[in-house]
Amino acid sequence: MDHTLDHNTASNRPEELRVSLDELGKALSAAPARGVPKPLFIAVTALAAVLGVLLAWLAFCSWDSAQYEFKLHRQLDEQQAVSSLLQEELDQANAGLAAAQEELARQEAELAQAQDTIDLLKEYSVAAPDGTVPEYTQLYPDFYAPAWEGETIDGGKVCFLTFDDGPSANTDRVLELLDRYGVKATFFVVGTAAAAPANQQRMKNIVAAGHTLAMHSWSHDYKKVYASVESFLEEFSQLYQWIYQVTGTYPSVYRFPGGSINGYDRGVYQEIIAEMTRRGFVYFDWNASAQDATAAPRPASHIAADCLRGVGRDLVVVLGHDSAARGTTVDALPAVIEGYQNAGYTFSALHPGVTPVTFGYPVPK
Repeated sequence: MDHTLDHNTASNRPEELRVSLDELGKALSAAPARGVPKPLFIAVTALAAVLGVLLAWLAFCSWDSAQYEFKLHRQLDEQQAVSSLLQEELDQANAGLAAAQEELARQEAELAQAQDTIDLLKEYSVAAPDGTVPEYTQLYPDFYAPAWEGETIDGGKVCFLTFDDGPSANTDRVLELLDRYGVKATFFVVGTAAAAPANQQRMKNIVAAGHTLAMHSWSHDYKKVYASVESFLEEFSQLYQWIYQVTGTYPSVYRFPGGSINGYDRGVYQEIIAEMTRRGFVYFDWNASAQDATAAPRPASHIAADCLRGVGRDLVVVLGHDSAARGTTVDALPAVIEGYQNAGYTFSALHPGVTPVTFGYPVPK
């Protein structure tokens, strides 16, 4: 019996145990979780670390980008400053180059002018092959033209009115008309005429009015003037000093009596031109004429018509006279001035800067 009871008791225990296990499972199911499973925690932690690194990297990149942009702007500013400096230096270099080119052109022009003078001197020089120069080059050491530093006139429609053989009473009328029209002219005076006190004052008036006072020999005696180179130098040196004594101005322009080539100077004109050029003087002939060197005065209308034959040329040098017998030349002057003005010409007085108008020399046979 006792064994049966024990057996029954033993057989009931598994049931009790099953009940207890079920209750324990329910209890566990109903109880809250005490923690995240370890693998998931590791994954979350890793993800958080990655996000932290990513955020740090993004922050670093943003800072580095700002630094790079700052450096880039600074470099651009520095490059612009260097570029501006280089441009300024380039502008200065270009200005210096332009000035150098201008100076070179000036020096080349001076060299060309000097070469022309040398060629002229060679053409008309009478120096011996051994270089010996004529004795007349030693005469009148004070007879040298003053240096010219004024303007140059080498073209354009410019008219130069010139009056030979004065001064005289007609010079007063000429000066009055020139002043009325605002025109400058050139007076080639003769020493014997200029010696009179009244004519000395007229010479002063010519200079004071801004006209050119030029040389036309002392005596105007062709035989005496062209007797030799020495005689020519004596005539013009005397007049040169006289003009300075009266007016305080040294002349630098001259005209041959009768023009540079005439029936009296064929044997000496080459030497005269060479020597006067060496001394710095400039001579002018003409390319339009009043044709007023006549025994009887010509009508003013004829004189004006002849003077205006120069219209159409550049650098017209008009020959006229203001000696005592040339009243109709003065009468023609208004028509001459207005004719050239209507043709578009301006007027100027002759000076060493004007390209000389000269006669053509005969070709040697």
